[in-house]
Amino acid sequence: MRVILSLSLFCALATPLLASESVDEAIVTIRTASPTAAATSEVQASWKILAAAEANEMTTILRGMDDSNPAVENWIRTAVDAIGTRTLEQGGELPKSQLEELLADTSAAPRARRTAYEWLEKIDADGAHELLAGMTNDPSLELRYDAVAAGMQQASTATGDEAIAQYRKLLDAARDLDQIKKCKAALEEKGEKIDLAKHMGFVTSWRVIGFFDNSGKDKFAVAYPPEETIDFEASYDGKTEAATWRAEPITTDDDLGNIDLNDAMGPEKGAAVYMYAEVDVPAAQAVQVRYASPNGVRVWVNGKLVASNEVYHAGGEVDQYTADTNLVAGKNTLLIKVCQNEQKESWAQNWSVQLRLCDALGGGIPFTTSGERAP
Repeated sequence: MRVILSLSLFCALATPLLASESVDEAIVTIRTASPTAAATSEVQASWKILAAAEANEMTTILRGMDDSNPAVENWIRTAVDAIGTRTLEQGGELPKSQLEELLADTSAAPRARRTAYEWLEKIDADGAHELLAGMTNDPSLELRYDAVAAGMQQASTATGDEAIAQYRKLLDAARDLDQIKKCKAALEEKGEKIDLAKHMGFVTSWRVIGFFDNSGKDKFAVAYPPEETIDFEASYDGKTEAATWRAEPITTDDDLGNIDLNDAMGPEKGAAVYMYAEVDVPAAQAVQVRYASPNGVRVWVNGKLVASNEVYHAGGEVDQYTADTNLVAGKNTLLIKVCQNEQKESWAQNWSVQLRLCDALGGGIPFTTSGERAP
């Protein structure tokens, strides 16, 4: 959890200023401090130097957030807020053009850019909102969220084809799940059909084999035959009887690609299943595999283990887990091992998984599935 640093706390500190330390040196002191070193006199004194700086130093200080940790961001943010508040209370002016330049610099730290936007909004709300309107595809998820929210407000007053065009653009830009759902609902109210699972990159068709043994506490990492080879005609020793591949893929029409294994395979405790799919992409690319399950899960991409989480019944929200990997041009293989434990409580019966392929900001990547085809 991010530590929130209070301005009133810092103003009350009695630590003397290090007069010989410049703004640049103070930034370095704070940037290189351990996240747990917030109480040291050196860091507190450096913060006071930043908070006492002139308004024209605001963007220099904000750029100290680049490649920093949340604790550093909080120190810098509160120092900049102190400068901005003091300057405006004294009738001074903030460096508008410098703040606009920082906001436009997509290589700068997202939190620094967001702070610049908030101060621009204080001194020129109309101008800030005009800049925000062009940021629906911004790499900062916070700024993108605000831009999409503003766009949705505007789209709500549009009609006909113009409203549809605006909402489609916003749907493509949105990364927040609630905003995505609202854009989908607005479009469907206007007669548009939206395949949300495809839009978000969920894999919705899988070949499945089970059951393998997951009783006790030592089976999660056991490598059963599907980890070595995929043979849809094979039969293996299973938990209580032969484990074979289902003749037809399991598919789902759930908006969020959820596969309910209790429905698909039947409830079974202390068991594991493997799910296999093939996806084709036009070009090699870096992707994120984002998945969610209330069960223990292992994930392989093109035969390489990319994620492993032996956690049971501790949630299952969308994008619960994330793994970075790469896809090759053409066919790529996905394999998931989904393990159910032996808990008998009613709340421990859910056995499901959802998995999607997306870019680093959470936008679904286009692909075609060929889960019925043997490798």
